[in-house]
Order: sequence, then C-alpha cells, then structure tokens
Amino acid sequence: MKRFSLFLLSLFMLAILAACSKSEKDVAPPQGMYAGTLPCADCPGIKTAITFDQDGSVVETQLYENTDGASLSQGGTWKMDKGIVTVTFPFDTQYFIVKSADAIEMTDKDGKRSETLSEQYTLKKVAPKVASDFAGRYRLAGDRMLDGSGETLTILGNAQNGVTVTFSADGVEEGCTFNGQGKIVNDQVEIPLQTVNPDLKSTLVIRSTGPDSMNVFTSKANDKNDLGLFCTNGKTLAGDYVKAK
Repeated sequence: MKRFSLFLLSLFMLAILAACSKSEKDVAPPQGMYAGTLPCADCPGIKTAITFDQDGSVVETQLYENTDGASLSQGGTWKMDKGIVTVTFPFDTQYFIVKSADAIEMTDKDGKRSETLSEQYTLKKVAPKVASDFAGRYRLAGDRMLDGSGETLTILGNAQNGVTVTFSADGVEEGCTFNGQGKIVNDQVEIPLQTVNPDLKSTLVIRSTGPDSMNVFTSKANDKNDLGLFCTNGKTLAGDYVKAK
C-alpha cells in the first residue's frame, strides 16, 4: 500500500510538472499595445502605455497624473523566458507576466505578483489610435484665445499612419508658424523638433484629451520654452486646442 501511495504521488507530481511546462509553452508573448494606470508614490497614478513589436522592440509612454502634462516616451527591447517578459530600457528594466490573452501584469524580476495590488499593476490590451483619430483643424482654447491669440492647429494623416502638423496664426498679425512631420507613439503624436530646427533636441507632443480636443506640450517639462521659439510676441505653441466647427 505504501509503495502504491508513493507511485500515485509520483504520478501526481509528474502531472503537475507537465501541466506547468505546457502552460508556460502555451502562453503567447505580448503583442501590440497595452494601457492602464500604475500606482504612484507621490501622485494619483501613472498613465502608462506600452507597445510590443514582433521584432523585439518596445516603446513605453508614461504620464504622471496631476502634473505639468509632460509625457515621456522611451524605447527599448523585450524578451520572454520561462513566462517572464523582461523589458530593457536604457536606464530601467521592467518585468511582466502575461496574465491573459488581453492583459499583462507588472511583477518583480522573478515574476512575483503583488499580493494586494495585482489589479492596479495590470495593463490591458487596447486598439491604438491611428492618424484619422487626430486629423482635423483645431483652434486655441481657454484664456489664451480670449487674450487675442488666434493659433490654429491642423493635423493631416498620411498613408504610413504618420501625420503632418501645421500651426498658423489666424486673423492676427503676430502668432506662431510651424510645420513638421510626426509619428504616432502610444496614442500621441511626437515630433522631434530637431527635424524642424537643428539647434533643438526636444520633442513636441500632441495628445488627445477628448473626442474633439488636443493638448500640445513637450515630452519634458523643462523643454516647454522651445515651443515659444516658433512664435512672436511671447506666444507659444503649447496649450489646449478644440476642434473648429
């Protein structure tokens, strides 16, 4: 009887190992864009979007809530080994597990999940925005419009899902003039300003803030003054824009 019990236990353990091995093998690696709000020590949360490409490249964009509006993107590489997805950036390494076909969860380097905040560390798969989601003509909104600023933002899409961005002064003698080519990165338009002015190293960012509104800023808050270099009389490209009727 004792030998029979040991035999059954051995079969049981082998079945568990086989199931684990099969489970790890059957888990598909992440592909596409995942988004959510991660916990933050000194802010309400960190809006995060991360896109995994089949070639092993990855781009992550994060926006700290209740801050100045800067959203920083960083590129890196990813690989999956024994069920753990390791994402390597120039100054940071992150770890995820594939929670389901439509979700990933941030873990420690050993794949250990948070016991109490599992859901808060989960990013869900979403369909990324395309050029047509940004296309349109927008006018400056808020107090700056009331002060007489008449900047107009025009966004046009192209066949490669990139965008052409133009700022122009509308109905005023002094304003802003800008024209550049951008690409969509994690649901926001990014334009390296060096392509427009070789002396600049900052990135102009256009982010949708609603069905008919856009916010214009820089990827780093310290670079926001660069958006005034394309304007006259102390004006700036930065601000909130609403779709023209």
